[in-house]
Amino acid sequence: ARASDPEVKRRGESGGAVTALLKFALKEGMVDCVLGVRRGKDFFDARPVLITDPEEVAETSGSVYEGTLLLSKYFGKYLEGAKGLKIAATLKGCDVMGIYEQAKRGQVDLDNLFMIGLNCGGSTTPAVTRKLLSELFMVDPRLVNKEGMYKGHLHIQYDGQKKDLSIPKIEEAGYGRRSNCRRCKIKIPRNADLACGQWGVREELVGEATFIEICSEKGAEFIDRAHRGGAIEVDIPDAPCIKARGRREEAVLR
Repeated sequence: ARASDPEVKRRGESGGAVTALLKFALKEGMVDCVLGVRRGKDFFDARPVLITDPEEVAETSGSVYEGTLLLSKYFGKYLEGAKGLKIAATLKGCDVMGIYEQAKRGQVDLDNLFMIGLNCGGSTTPAVTRKLLSELFMVDPRLVNKEGMYKGHLHIQYDGQKKDLSIPKIEEAGYGRRSNCRRCKIKIPRNADLACGQWGVREELVGEATFIEICSEKGAEFIDRAHRGGAIEVDIPDAPCIKARGRREEAVLR
């Protein structure tokens, strides 16, 4: 899937599908607000944000890989467990697990949540990443404006240039993901209503489209409504795409 709006598509990391879905949910009154993460001073600075204006959703476009926020705690601590407030949120697998644990204790109302899961191979802390960039990539961290993980490599962009290193090499050198992330078995968050990311997108569409796996009836109804409402454009993935998605997931779980 990809956003129908050219500006949303341009700003999004993978065709803007997630941004388009969140914006549509707010515009249509399906939710009262959106909980997401936006970039602060730089891509080391991840900040949670609660949005009620559809036009502000684009602030959360793109990934902040160094953000080590656990968004699940915000529901119980600041949002009264989404009781009386309908919330759409972008969440990692660990976030969703935390929400379910709170729901078991009656602390969160799942009926008021729409969970858009984001594929996650793991995260590192800002301090470790700064050392990685300066000591392994030999690049000033202040110059790096974008990073991403693709095919087992960490890719960075800085000062008009690009570099990449294999993630196994990075971890062998001691700059890898947090230990909790390495143990995590939920890389594709099928415990959410939708699981979104690049894994399974055809090679020529990487960066231009999002692979969306529908994981609940709520997710299916939402995608159908957003598609019919013109918020997103969709294609059906073929068998090679689905197989490639499985291989990517298996590789990250090793």
